[in-house]
Amino acid sequence: MTDEQAPSIAKAPSPLRFLLPSTVGIALFLTPIAWEDSQQIVVGILAGALQEGIGKAMPSLISILFMTSALGSLLGSLAKPAWILDNETLRGVFVTSAPWLVLRVLGGVLSTCVALQWGPEWIIGEDTGQVAFIELAGIIFCIMMVANFLLPLLTDFGFLDFIGTLLERLFYRVFRLPGRAALDAVTSWVGDSSVGALLTIRQYEAGHYTAREAAAVVTNFSAVSLPFCVVIAELAGLMDHFLAFYLITLGCGLLCALITPRLPPLSRLSEYRYPGALEGAAAEPDAMPDAVWPRAWFRAVTAGAQGPGPRRIVRQASHTIFDIYMAVLPAAMTIEFLALVVITYTEWLTWLSLPMYPLLWLLQLPDAWAVLPGTLVGFFDQFIPAIIAADIADPVSRFVLASLSVTQLIFIAENGILILRSSIPLNLPQLAAVFFLRTLITLPVLALAGHVLF
Repeated sequence: MTDEQAPSIAKAPSPLRFLLPSTVGIALFLTPIAWEDSQQIVVGILAGALQEGIGKAMPSLISILFMTSALGSLLGSLAKPAWILDNETLRGVFVTSAPWLVLRVLGGVLSTCVALQWGPEWIIGEDTGQVAFIELAGIIFCIMMVANFLLPLLTDFGFLDFIGTLLERLFYRVFRLPGRAALDAVTSWVGDSSVGALLTIRQYEAGHYTAREAAAVVTNFSAVSLPFCVVIAELAGLMDHFLAFYLITLGCGLLCALITPRLPPLSRLSEYRYPGALEGAAAEPDAMPDAVWPRAWFRAVTAGAQGPGPRRIVRQASHTIFDIYMAVLPAAMTIEFLALVVITYTEWLTWLSLPMYPLLWLLQLPDAWAVLPGTLVGFFDQFIPAIIAADIADPVSRFVLASLSVTQLIFIAENGILILRSSIPLNLPQLAAVFFLRTLITLPVLALAGHVLF
């Protein structure tokens, strides 16, 4: 060893900072284990234990959270006291627009009615308020509590960098997208779809994507996150087939990414870049060296060395959980409740989805009439197809609907709003067209997979 080599070796980061947390993260999130006569992942088991521990206190807990959100949002959005405006976290959560304020206030009032069992049946009933504000809200509460503290092991210590770098060449050759789109995709699949959408928007505004590329990435690779896949599988009673469920939905997502960017409306978008992009960013090509594995290893080890410590993980997870519990969950569950009321007490969704019935009949799906309203309603929110699936006895139909709630990908209540408010040139009819294309592409694949699995 020469003197020149010694400092270089001394400065090299330890691979253990990448390997150990990532291995634990894979074990927690991606490895099924036998548990109570079924195959489950560890995060699902921990969330189930938390939910069982909370038990009958769950309705009161959800009511307190949602009322806190409602009162805080009213105070922050209308009175605007200095102690909220001067705090970045509180301002970001409690200062909101009129539609979201209404949804949060409704969430606080309705969840309290359900917890106290006060009000008409259409509010507190087992098929409406109790599903939205007790069962589903309870599952999400527990999954988010557990997942957000453990997910950094999978996302912040090099695993994303390793997998994303290995996928760069695939994205460049197969999807005709810049290699950096791989990191957007992995961030969404493992982390959160909203984060993936925001990352794509920022990349577009920085000049790294054309309008067509940005639209293709945000509508195909801002996927439903792993923790939410766990929630949907739990809700639809598919946890004993979680790995197959997750891999099949992942495969359907890749299939849609191959097809939809080559069809209108995505194919008709321009190749121009964002007008406000930094000069020179657009001309900078992605580096595509031959030594992919060494590059992936270097990025992973470097990211692992820069990974957060326990205190930072707890702080970031607490901030994310606070945002989800106060800003996202009350509004989302209110939308769920309103949709469930429409599903339970009207036939609107069934009649609106009627054009899909011939396809369901051709695919030989059991309980096709029960499946029908769940085929298109996912455009508004990702949980509704899984909620419908929970009431269907046939496992094939439950699997298809639960998988649709993941693979349809464009949900107005979540990432759809981010896309519409962004600089990416996509409007509501175009999003609806992409959603419908994804549904037509994935339904036959999911039906075939469901018949094989069950």
